[in-house]
Order: sequence, then C-alpha cells, then structure tokens
Amino acid sequence: MALFESMLGVPAMDVVEDEENGRLIFLVGKNMLGRAVGRGGRKLRAFRDMILKEVGKNVEVVEYNENPEIFLRNLFSPARVTKVIIDEKEKVKTANVFVKKEDKSIAIGRNGRRIKRARLLAKRWLGIENVKIGEEL
Repeated sequence: MALFESMLGVPAMDVVEDEENGRLIFLVGKNMLGRAVGRGGRKLRAFRDMILKEVGKNVEVVEYNENPEIFLRNLFSPARVTKVIIDEKEKVKTANVFVKKEDKSIAIGRNGRRIKRARLLAKRWLGIENVKIGEEL
C-alpha cells in the first residue's frame, strides 16, 4: 500500500488480493479516483505495469463512498446502473443492482470478474452478503 501511495499520490483505504483472478483491488477515498489514475491514465498504467512485472498481478482501483448505493454504482462502472435496492431479510443483506439491458454483460464482467469484485468489496465494506444483477426493462 505504501508503494501505491507513493507512486499514485493517493492513500489507499484497503487492498484486496483476488487470487482466483490474479489481481489486486485497491480502494481509494471519495473523489480520489481521478487523482490516482492521473492524466490520461498515466500514473495508474505505470503502477499497473510495474506490479504486473514484479508480482504478476493486475491492478484495479475502485472509489469508495459511504453511501451504499453510490459505492455499488462505482463497483459496476462502466455499466450504467439504473437502480439499487438493498434488502435485509432475516439479518442477511442483499443488494439488487439493476442495469440497462445492453450493459448486463459489462456489469458481470469477463468470467464474472466484476460481479465477484462487487460481492467481495460489498461484503467487506458494507456487510452485504450477496449482490445480484437484474435488467432494467
């Protein structure tokens, strides 16, 4: 995390290693994503290339928000989220995230990477046990 902060100039709130997909997911504070990425993505690209070379893992950066709906929208970006409903049944929180029909595959991600990332971080930061994707009609 210290290397992330020194190279990108933004403190990381958390880092999660996703062994299954060979990636490190960094969480940055509200309104810090642009600064972490840098103009034209230069800073993030340099950091990602270095980590890939040294550790053999890809790097993803997600912006945190204390509002669960906004945080979930950030987790599914660039998919266009139209609605988020958080249910709590029998003390189990579930988030139902609705996206435009044409964005459903984007929301899921290749091999389910984006939905897995959302489930991992939603559980860790929001206490949400499950995240489901639905199509907005």
